[in-house]
Amino acid sequence: MMRLCCGALAGLFGQTFTYPLDVVRRQMQVENMQTFGGGSGARHKGITTIVSEQGWRQLFAGLSINYIKIVPLVSIGFTTFDMMKSLLRIPPRQKKRNRSLLHKFTNTFYAKWQLLKGKN
Repeated sequence: MMRLCCGALAGLFGQTFTYPLDVVRRQMQVENMQTFGGGSGARHKGITTIVSEQGWRQLFAGLSINYIKIVPLVSIGFTTFDMMKSLLRIPPRQKKRNRSLLHKFTNTFYAKWQLLKGKN
């Protein structure tokens, strides 16, 4: 039950935060990007245009219908994934110690400095 709830919350939050961008994408497709123009600032311009012309509520129009689809889909997906992992006895991933380039450089520099210090 906890897995279902966590998956439902993940779907709820994910859909809520990304839905306005989906609305902008759809309106850009429908209007063939003529209103918003192309390029990297098109999405920001699209959001500001929608908010100024139609109001900020338009960014979330239709979100409640999407909740009916997305929330159960993500919660069932998360639960199925976790249950299959435990059923197949797949161990959790071990975190690799990823030593950064700076860390390696610092250790090398320190070792050479110790050698030079010992020679003096």
